[in-house]
Amino acid sequence: MNSELRIGSFTSSRIGDLMKEGKVKGSFGAPALTYIEEKNMERRLGRPLKGDTDAKACDWGHLCESFVFDMLGLEYSTVSKQTRVHPEVDYWCGTPDSICYGNHNTVVDIKAPFTLKSFCQLVDGWKSNGIQGIRDNHKDGDKFYWQIVSNAILTGCDEGELIVFCPYKSQLQEIYSRGIDLKWLIYTPEDDLPWIPDGNEEYKNINKFRFSIPGPDRTALKNRILEAGEILTPLKPITV
Repeated sequence: MNSELRIGSFTSSRIGDLMKEGKVKGSFGAPALTYIEEKNMERRLGRPLKGDTDAKACDWGHLCESFVFDMLGLEYSTVSKQTRVHPEVDYWCGTPDSICYGNHNTVVDIKAPFTLKSFCQLVDGWKSNGIQGIRDNHKDGDKFYWQIVSNAILTGCDEGELIVFCPYKSQLQEIYSRGIDLKWLIYTPEDDLPWIPDGNEEYKNINKFRFSIPGPDRTALKNRILEAGEILTPLKPITV
């Protein structure tokens, strides 16, 4: 992942904020305006802001992502270290987790929620109404949707796939071994981590949710980014 490309640029992981409208239809809502201002701060500073992130949740996500890749088929290509920039909009970029090559190239994002409630909401949402069910049923469902739409545009993919993972209890030891350098994980009891009992009939560890991305949503996202770009200040050159 090239962090310099992301300075002052709208990224797929937060692009959903721009789609949140204000009270007046078509206007930018508070999350969008906050996000634009954060990007302007970066542009004035010439360096990225440090966001408020849950370190444990991020560590867990990275560990599980590598674990999931080892179980996916050869058609899945790891691209999580390649930041893509839109060919026409230089302040729009994203870093997808994977691309699955087939009849329809599919951009892939892997989520390993740090709580069982979040995991169940994503899986249950899909069972109820596909990707729209996830958008309606999970507090970050809309964010995940627009992240995948953005990455699909940046990679030229036709489809999106959200992979939702939670390990079986029997897989925890392997994950512990991969996180041997993480002191918090080594001292965390198993029951304080998200896992599914082996043999559970309601939920499985790997859930693949693939969907087509409507053309109107691609257009709406690009137009929204172009509109937000008009509020960006000039990017301060990085000097040594």
